[in-house]
Amino acid sequence: MRIAVVWNHGTPLSQCSFRFEEYIRGLEQLGHEAFVLCPQSSDDGFPVPTFSPPVGEGLANREFWLDLKVEAAIVPSFHQMSHLLELLVGIGVRTIALGDSDGQMGLRAFPLATMRRTVFAGVSDRRHRRRQFAKLVLRYLRSFQRRDPQDAEFLRSARFSDVLILGNAESRDHFRRFLRKAGAGDHADRVHVAPLAINRVFCEFPDLGRERRGLVAIGRWDDPQKNAPLLARALRRYLDGAGDESDGPVHIFGAGGEKHFRELCGRFPNVVHHGPQHPPVLAEALASSRSIVFSSRWEGSPHAGCEALSMGATIVGTPIPSLRSWSEDGAYGRVASAHRAGPLAGAIADEQAAWRRGERDPASIAAVWRERSCGRGVCEAMLAALS
Repeated sequence: MRIAVVWNHGTPLSQCSFRFEEYIRGLEQLGHEAFVLCPQSSDDGFPVPTFSPPVGEGLANREFWLDLKVEAAIVPSFHQMSHLLELLVGIGVRTIALGDSDGQMGLRAFPLATMRRTVFAGVSDRRHRRRQFAKLVLRYLRSFQRRDPQDAEFLRSARFSDVLILGNAESRDHFRRFLRKAGAGDHADRVHVAPLAINRVFCEFPDLGRERRGLVAIGRWDDPQKNAPLLARALRRYLDGAGDESDGPVHIFGAGGEKHFRELCGRFPNVVHHGPQHPPVLAEALASSRSIVFSSRWEGSPHAGCEALSMGATIVGTPIPSLRSWSEDGAYGRVASAHRAGPLAGAIADEQAAWRRGERDPASIAAVWRERSCGRGVCEAMLAALS
């Protein structure tokens, strides 16, 4: 097939966390012709085959699409872009939309999750919170009449997606619940599971047999979603009670963490905040670590989780859909019982104990997750759902 990977969000390709090159490589390994389709403003020379519409024209140009003779399109839609998806369906292009959410969409189906994302996360101004809350109340009432515009866009996007991909089974189930609550349960069988493809360095790194003791955390720590203060409190509790285990290194990667982790690094010499680093550096750290720790308030399908699992590490974190699904009832890690420092510190300690008891085999973990998370494996799962 001739397949386009569509990027319509304005960001230059080289600045995206979405791994365009891995999707192109995976599709080519499966015998397909693949390229990235994006506005010229996004085409900054990133080393993937690209096409762009003429300057001044967007991707919603029917004639442009007809000239490309595309048979299928992979569209990171984030549950939106319904007009573009409708155009593609109308000209016979089969669509695979990537939601990258936890599936907890819609105020009627998931009022608390929606409130947490839109009102309380990182916002301290009470007047702003009250205004946001008032808007949510109005949307909540409209949702029972099926008149909420955001819900309507989520539904239109799903309707014009032949396949909608979410990163884990619990997120899929949540979105199917949203569809049923919105009176669109007949679309539920379009929703399937595949993680986001990860950088190949995490799938090809050869040295997985190192001694493992430490922990890794990766995030954009100035983003309230990542909840850096919770991570700092949980690590402090864990390290205070870890005894001899406290000597294991704790590597924290990502921008925006200086103010959150300064005191922690000063108190514990084995805790190091590195700032943002490239994938080979992250792979080196993960190869010597037992687990990756998440403190997130919410996530869709975090790349870092699959990167760690593909390196043979396990996951520990807050009780969010992706981590609950990927831990698979303790086979690949564990989640805390609540979004609080004590339960998260306890989950870290319990997972470290599982490693000490010899219950974790990095090579076996990596073998499973490399197959799932590499470009070829992800594309194969998506195309199987399409067919």
